[in-house]
Amino acid sequence: MDSATRLIVVRHGNTFNSGDVILRVGARTDIPLTSRGREQGREVAQRLVERGLRPDAYFYAPLQRTRETCEEIASAFQEKAPASALDFLTELDYGEDDGRPEEEVLEKLGECEPNAPTDKVERASLGKTALRRWDAEAVLPVRWRFLEARAARLPQDWREFAAQTLSERRGQTTLAVTSNGIARFALEILPKEAPRPESLKLGTGKFGIFLCDAARSEWTLEAWNV
Repeated sequence: MDSATRLIVVRHGNTFNSGDVILRVGARTDIPLTSRGREQGREVAQRLVERGLRPDAYFYAPLQRTRETCEEIASAFQEKAPASALDFLTELDYGEDDGRPEEEVLEKLGECEPNAPTDKVERASLGKTALRRWDAEAVLPVRWRFLEARAARLPQDWREFAAQTLSERRGQTTLAVTSNGIARFALEILPKEAPRPESLKLGTGKFGIFLCDAARSEWTLEAWNV
């Protein structure tokens, strides 16, 4: 293994089985992984092995789904490496939408967008468009503008964590398990001129890898949405 420092950002595994009503899962909806979700954690470990990577330290949001994903990854390595919960990795709290059926949430999102149609189906379509902007550009839907302060803080949270990673674990591999709403802001540790992926979203059970080589203090993106 080279002497580069790596930060691996993982989105937790599945929390719903096929046929379940899909909910908007935020900070206040603390549900466990499904058996498939646990399997995805082990698959992340396998993909890391294929890349010659082995985490030296593990971090996770203090929620069941992130902790369990972290546990599955670590156990696949049969590791006793340190693991710690970090509050800043906790998913956004979606307020009244947290824990509600996703179809219902989409309509509510569309209802709050400018020039919202009266037709229910069209409102849901507009809500989907608002969510696509959130995934592609980190632009909050109008209904979630109350999250602006938290969202504005997340880039700095990630930069501080990345700086701590270089300070305390230079030359090592650090793994952090979080949720979709938080993971996208990890890209803000990159230099401003660095290209971003077309979609900021990490799929369920997928990960991104940031690299900082021994000679520099700037991060580059090695992989995203793997």
